Amino acid sequence: RHWLKLTPSDIMWNTSDTGWVKAAWSSLFAPWICGSCVFVHSMPQFKPEVIAETLSKYPITTFCTAPTAFLMLVKHDVSSYKFPSLKHCVTGGEALNPEVLAKWKIQTGVDIHEGYGQTETVRL
Repeated sequence: RHWLKLTPSDIMWNTSDTGWVKAAWSSLFAPWICGSCVFVHSMPQFKPEVIAETLSKYPITTFCTAPTAFLMLVKHDVSSYKFPSLKHCVTGGEALNPEVLAKWKIQTGVDIHEGYGQTETVRL
């Protein structure tokens, strides 16, 4: 509840592959415990334009992806897209470059909240 800031009116999209425990925590357990909707997208390959189009087309409120994915998104320059529902972004698993954090905020108006921890000690 505290990390993802999910409520029953939120829609959570986590891009983690189902082979990672992150998918279980952020795509199933945490949203369902909070009563939130889970958004699922079949995306065999990461494409920044598909991510940006999806965030602008669907009412996703909370978005979680890897720092490398955020890097690819800001390099794509998502400032021409509108994300009307997006209000909370989270990342973890590797270090997030401060420049990416700043560019994402400039391009979208939304902060990225970075977490660090072991998958065995996940917090909701």
